[in-house]
Formats: sequence, C-alpha cells, structure tokens
Amino acid sequence: MNVTTLQTIADIINVSRSTVSRVLNNKWERSGISRVTADKITVLAKDLNYLKNDTARSLREKKTFTIGVIVRDITNPFYSHIIKFVERALYAKGYTIIICNTGYDLDRESSLINSLISRRVDGIILSPIQKSIENISIIKFRNVPLVLFDCNIDEMKADYVLVDNEAGTMKAIEYLISQGHKEIGYIGGNSYDSNNRLRYAGYRKSMQLASLSIHKNYVKHGRYTFKHGYDSATEILRSKNVPTAFFTANNRIMLGACKGIMDCGLQIPDDISIIGFDDFETATMLPNPLTVIRQPVQEMALNAVALLLSRVDKTNNIPYVTSLLKTELVIRNSTKDIN
Repeated sequence: MNVTTLQTIADIINVSRSTVSRVLNNKWERSGISRVTADKITVLAKDLNYLKNDTARSLREKKTFTIGVIVRDITNPFYSHIIKFVERALYAKGYTIIICNTGYDLDRESSLINSLISRRVDGIILSPIQKSIENISIIKFRNVPLVLFDCNIDEMKADYVLVDNEAGTMKAIEYLISQGHKEIGYIGGNSYDSNNRLRYAGYRKSMQLASLSIHKNYVKHGRYTFKHGYDSATEILRSKNVPTAFFTANNRIMLGACKGIMDCGLQIPDDISIIGFDDFETATMLPNPLTVIRQPVQEMALNAVALLLSRVDKTNNIPYVTSLLKTELVIRNSTKDIN
C-alpha cells in the first residue's frame, strides 16, 4: 500500500508541494491561495487518508506542537471546562495537549512536570498547588514557557491568569446583606490556599463595611470537598446559634453544604440561604437553583492560551503579565429576602 505524501496530492491537483503544505497547515489565506484550491486539497487529503509527518514538522520548526496542561482536580467541573476551552483554542492553532491531574499532591505534580519536560512540550499551563514553588522553579530553570492560572503563588514571579476572588466574594456577601442577612457563615477551603484567603478576605471586608459581627463558630476552613461542606454545615446548624445564610468557597463545598442543610431538616431558601463561588451545571438542576459567583472560565482559558503562545513564539517581551478577570453574580433561587 502506497503512503500518501504532500507530493502525491500536489501531483494529482497539479499544484506545488508547498501549496499543499500551506493548505494542510491552515496557512492558505495568508499565502494567497484560493478557497477553491484549498477545498480541493483538503478533500483529496481526506480521501487519500493523508497523515501529517509531525516528526518532520517538529524538526523543521524546532517545536513539538504539544502543550502540557496540569490541573489540581480534573473531576471538578471548573477544571474540566477550562481544559475543554484550552484544548479547543490550541487545536485551532495546530497544537495538541497532554492533560495531567495532580490531585493536590506535590510529589505527583513534580513527577508530572518532569515528564512533560522530558517530552519536550513547547509550554505548560498549570494550576499549581499553593506550595509549588520548587516544582515551578524546575519549569523556569528549563526555560519552558509557563502560564499559571487559578492560583497565585506568593513571591513567585510568573505569568498569571486569575479572577478577582476578593471582589467576587464581596458581591455575594453584599447581596446577602441587601436581603437582610446579618448572620452569615463562611465555609472555605484550605487556609493556606491563596484563593480561599482572598475569598475569606472579601467576606470579612463586606461584613466589616456593614458593621456586622463575624462569629468564629460560623467560619470553617478545610478541603475543597463535598465532605467538608457537609460536615461544616451540619456542625454549624446543630449548634445553639445558627446563621441565616452561608457563603461557600467552591462548587463541591456548596453541594456538600446543601446536603447538610437538608439532612438537618431545613429547606433552601425558606430556612437558610446559600451562595457559592463557581457556577456548575448541577446548580441549575436542583429544586431551587443555586445562586453563585460565576468565574469567566472560557475567558480564563483563552487568555492562558494566548499568553502562553506569545511566550512560545517569542512575540511578548513584557517580563511578567497578570490577567485579573472579573466574576459575575448569577442570581437564582437559593437565597431569601428576610428584610
């Protein structure tokens, strides 16, 4: 069986080999090639089962056209949606991605980073664990283009794509306060995590600006898990004094808290209101759809890809860039006006 090459296609259509190459690498428009010719080449390549020689392309351009994407929890809808938009944007630019999941494990993160570097990826998009300084330093030492997203690492200079966690949380707390809530609980993630620190700062600032007290028993920090949300909500609600509303620091904590509220024999929002950070599909499926702070997931992904490729292609000479994106309060039916 003969292998189809660029020259095979060129000979059949009676064009040059370079014309075929430009079309199949999606560069035909800038090269002045007509759509009619481009369509002929594309159709014939498909009919003949043409496969690109990526090895030759890599040697020629000194790139592997692969990008490593490392996230902390691939089962979390936030990260799976980020990956979807990153993959789509990179595919359009001729790149494939290698997806890695750390599970919040520093040793695993280090191993995955070394694996990606050994595979000669052109760049890495990483959602780092808060204590990842040594692991990130490995990437920087090897001069591999890097963009960090979703988590700011203290004292680590790098390119970042982040959301304004503090302002986003303030929107949520101020909305609850506007509905008459004065006793508001906070169920957050790890106390050392930068996202949780900023979300908690937004909670505290909003409460202080409204001259409202923060009850120590209403504040619970822990893991970003369903179990932590459930355990925290039930512990607070089974105590002597209870809040009228909860703010939860991510989608999984929110779902756990909702289950805890129901298991305590209470109804949302009639007995207790709840708002969470992160929008997710399940939030719209509950009997009372959940009010949330929505992160601009697609914008985060596109910004990360554009920033990384500007480093890969050496078109960006700014030392470090931080893209800080705004969140949105999505009002549904999980809070009650008690004014």
